[in-house]
Formats: sequence, C-alpha cells, structure tokens
Amino acid sequence: MNNRIRTSIAALVVSSVLGAAQEIAPGRAPIAAPSGQPGLQYRYYEANVDTTLDLSLAEPVRNGTIETFSFPEGIRRDYFGLEFWGAIEVPVDGSYTFYTRSDDGSRLYIGERCVVLNDYPHGPTEASGTIVLEAGRHPILVTYFETYVGEMLAVSWEGPEIRKAAVPPGVLTQHDRLTVTAPSALTTTRLSWPGREFTLAVQVDTRDAVDLVDFHATLPGVLREHYPKIVDIVGVEGAALPDKIRFSFRPGIKVPAYAGRGIVMSADWFRKRPGDLGCAIHELAHIVQRYPNFQGKPGWLVEGIADYVRHKVGLDDGWRIPQKYRESFRYTSGYGVTAAFLVFVETHHDRDLVATMNRALKAKSYTPELWQTCTGKPLDELWQDFATRYGK
Repeated sequence: MNNRIRTSIAALVVSSVLGAAQEIAPGRAPIAAPSGQPGLQYRYYEANVDTTLDLSLAEPVRNGTIETFSFPEGIRRDYFGLEFWGAIEVPVDGSYTFYTRSDDGSRLYIGERCVVLNDYPHGPTEASGTIVLEAGRHPILVTYFETYVGEMLAVSWEGPEIRKAAVPPGVLTQHDRLTVTAPSALTTTRLSWPGREFTLAVQVDTRDAVDLVDFHATLPGVLREHYPKIVDIVGVEGAALPDKIRFSFRPGIKVPAYAGRGIVMSADWFRKRPGDLGCAIHELAHIVQRYPNFQGKPGWLVEGIADYVRHKVGLDDGWRIPQKYRESFRYTSGYGVTAAFLVFVETHHDRDLVATMNRALKAKSYTPELWQTCTGKPLDELWQDFATRYGK
C-alpha cells in the first residue's frame, strides 16, 4: 500500500476479530458539508491479494457509482477486489454496530476508524464492531477482496431504533474518500550472500500490528544469518527457490504461524513471545520444501523435517527437540517428536536420511519402504529402536 493512503490499522481497529469480544470506539462528530448525490462511489480491481490492504498496490480496472454495497455488473467472480465509499446518515446520537459478512475478506471504516475487521482469506464469515456516533452524515468506506469460489459481501447495521438489517440505500450518499497516513508498516529488505546464486527479498508487514515494529529489522537479520542453512538442508538442485517472502503479522491467528503464499505470524503470540523466531525458520523451511501433493504424502514427515531444519539451524531461542522418549510419542506425531526421531536415525543408521527423504518428497516418489532401503530396517523397527534408546 502506498504511503499516501496507507492506514494505521492497529491503532484504529475497534472491531471484534471474527467474533472476538469487541471494544466500543469513542464518539465521532458528523460531516459539516452538505449531502452529495445518492449512492456510493466504487473502485473495481482485478488482483490476487490476501488482504484488502493490498488493493491499493494494484491499479483499478474501473471506477463508478452504485446504489449500495453490492457487486457491480460485469465484474469477474474470482481474484478481484472492491472499494466502496461515501457517507452514511445516522438518524440519532447513539451506539451503532456495523457488520460485514464476506467471503473472502472485508473491512468497514467510519471516517478514519476501522470498525469491522473481517479481512484475510476465509469462507463466509461475519464480524462486527461498535462505534458511538452523533446524528448526521459520517464518511464510510468498505473494502473487500475475493480469491476463488463463493464470493459474497453483505453490510448490515443496528442502533437506536434500528434492528439489525442491511444498510439501506436511502441512508447512503456520495462523499470524498478520507485517507490516513500511517507509520511505515510495510518494508522490504533485499538479502544476498557472497558465493551464493540465490537472493531473497524479505517483506515484513505489521500494518495490523504496528506495535511490532522491531520485527522489520529482526526478521531480515535472522534470515541473513540462517536462510542459507535452510537452503542447504531442504533445497534441491534444479528446484526453484523463492525470490521473495512476506511475513504478515495479524490478529486473531490461533497458531503461532503458518505458511501459505507467504508466512502469517500471530500478532498476539509474538507480543508475548517476541524471541520465538524459530517459528519463522520452521515456516520458511515449508516454503523451500514446497513438496507437491501426491497420494501417500506423509504430513507428519513434512512437519518433522521442518522442525529438523529448525533444530539444525541452531537458533538460540529456547526451543529444542525432545531429549527423552515418552509413551505418548509416535513417529507420526510430527514436529519436534519426528525431528528427534530423524536426528536419531541419522546418527545411528544413515547420515543422509533427511536429504534422501527430502528428494523423494520433492519427486513424489516417497513410500514407507524407503526407510528400509536407507537403513536396512523397516520404519516400525526403527521407531522401537528409538524408543528403547531414548526411553532410558
């Protein structure tokens, strides 16, 4: 998002996040300017994004006017975005709750405040937020994007003497779009290494968590030191490496981090545990792994190799693989348990095991029999050996 219209989301968010408890925003005075023409203005984008914040990085395909928050005629149904803006007439002073139900993401702003945060890729989901408003006209902006399958957007409100219902066209009029300049919360650091052919552009996005500004320096610093080690472990000759990666810090994430098109980091988790940077190593290992889907692909081994990478990289963040066997462990447990098992098998049976497994997963040729090919023992026997040695 360019600096002219970048919005300070974290400072302004007052909505519930996908159903979380909400905070009521303070009151807002109405617009003094006279009413504009009925309806809203909109911009239509054709873009593959995973947050409405990125719509302004794309060029709009067309602008127009529309009666209410609905899809204009003639737009495509996948990989598009819309921005609607104007003013909404509030009949009396009071507390108003706004809702968006969308597939995929949406946000609703009253003036400069993000009242509803319902962003990011998801199926049909409703979120709401409440704000105190004086009677009169208030600037409103709704942003929306769709990836693929099942596009929808519904905008509702309720308040004094208003039962929850779709925002009616009669309360919407055209008005200039308001923009707010925010701190620089989207940065890119380009990394290269002497003697290495690959480079990596590291983008850090804290637009929804501007208090986590330190990560704009911390993450590139960690990757400058450790990314070549990741490539050495799970990179395969001839396989493409990413030339850029975005780390996005977002609220409402139920796991510390996950990898998709980029890496999504839980803002809540990293506020409490800012030193847990091995999560980034684990997820970046997944980006480099990039194993194709095939029948029999073992998810437990994929996750185990990613934590094996985290272990081998040796980041001093307080995390380590299990040091002693427990009855609850299974080699299919994945993550640290499987990583410990892989380290054991490499130490006692085949020092190239992970490299072999990694190549097989890349080539879609992995089968459970590969363990015996590498070590002379079937998988279950290797596990029993691990349990015996580490259970003491």
